[in-house]
Amino acid sequence: MMNVTRCWLMLWALFCLFGANVVFADTLQDAVNHVLQTNPEIRASAYNRLARDQEVKQAEAGYYPSVDVSAGLGVNKLVSPFKRTLHPRSTVVSLRQNVYHFGTTTNEVRRNRAHVKSQAYLVQANSEVISLQTARTYLNVLRAMELHELARENLVNHQRIYDQMKLRAEAGVERRADLDQVIGRLALAESNMVVTGANLEDARTNYLAVTGLTAGDLVKPEPVDSEFPLDMDEAVALAVENYPLVKSAKADLEARRFQSESAKSSTYPSLDLVGDHRWLNDSGAGLVAEGHSREYTAAMTLNFNIFRGGFDRARIAETKQLIKEADEIYRNTERQTVQSIRLSWEAYKSAKEQVTHLQDYAESMGLTVGAFLKQWMVGRRTMFDVLDTQAEYINAKGGLVNARYDRMDSEYRVLAGMGNLVHTLGLQWPEESDAELKPEPEWFRRTVPVGFQQN
Repeated sequence: MMNVTRCWLMLWALFCLFGANVVFADTLQDAVNHVLQTNPEIRASAYNRLARDQEVKQAEAGYYPSVDVSAGLGVNKLVSPFKRTLHPRSTVVSLRQNVYHFGTTTNEVRRNRAHVKSQAYLVQANSEVISLQTARTYLNVLRAMELHELARENLVNHQRIYDQMKLRAEAGVERRADLDQVIGRLALAESNMVVTGANLEDARTNYLAVTGLTAGDLVKPEPVDSEFPLDMDEAVALAVENYPLVKSAKADLEARRFQSESAKSSTYPSLDLVGDHRWLNDSGAGLVAEGHSREYTAAMTLNFNIFRGGFDRARIAETKQLIKEADEIYRNTERQTVQSIRLSWEAYKSAKEQVTHLQDYAESMGLTVGAFLKQWMVGRRTMFDVLDTQAEYINAKGGLVNARYDRMDSEYRVLAGMGNLVHTLGLQWPEESDAELKPEPEWFRRTVPVGFQQN
């Protein structure tokens, strides 16, 4: 009884050590959903988005007053006309409130809000890219499994023919040389089994690297043709309109424009309200007597820089060039998106047509194999005719397997290129990908003069 208990404890310890870290995902949706929640690249971009939110709050701080407190303690010695030592102390509470600076704060807020949108779109783009990688590794595991099974089928066929040839050779019906050739082909079939097995393990390893999951009994995904655009032109239009990287580049261009307006605002006067409350001890002008005093100061100040070495002019010129840079980046992103979606569409179209032809080819070869095998049994075909036909049949089935998975891969490429792969799988991007910011209040929109509003 004690030995049985000890065995169970050892098995439980091994499970906790090894089995607890083994995670499976049976469907593509499970794998992609897991990746969206745990992938380091997606999480890093999500944290960047959260940091951008705080930049907006930093810019909005310009709408509120600044309150500072300062305190001082010192020693003051008089040596003439008489000696005296005082210990002056002071406490000052200062309040500063900017009343108007020609839209500087508002433009900075809008610039940072545009950065938030840009980063949110990057979260979406990373989600689509990583989801496509996940789908590819998922399909590659299924592909490798089917090709491995075909290699196994090929090996079984060769073993069966070898057994028949051995019996016929022993009976004197077949020549020994023919049997030796069958043995060579059997060895080649066994070698193919080793190769496809290694490819399967490589596919499982790649799947683990991308998803962090161990490939279990994966379920073959259903076709997604119903979610597809009708033609390439529609796919291109949807990609240009919806692909997150294009939206991100557009948001960056918007941020640069607000940055330029903010630079222009610095060339105008700044109006501030100032209030100070001072508590002073032993700090009289002549320091001839100890005592304390309290002072209140309130003022409205107008600050206007006349000259600081051409800094403002250079800053405005810099932001204009940055706008041009962002515009070119936006145009290039749009161009690359169009190129990518067109290539993906052509790959999808080619794979779809190839599946149809290879399916007919595989069916035809299957019928030929059956006919040749019957003819060989009655002496109308040679054993090599049968082997060659079976090899061609296996190759046809392997080509069909690759074409079908290439078609699914190209379908996912098109969907990801339009920014719609995650949603097609019935999933959602991480919550940090939300680019819909709260609308600006009416007072916020009135803060900037009409000439400084952006379309």
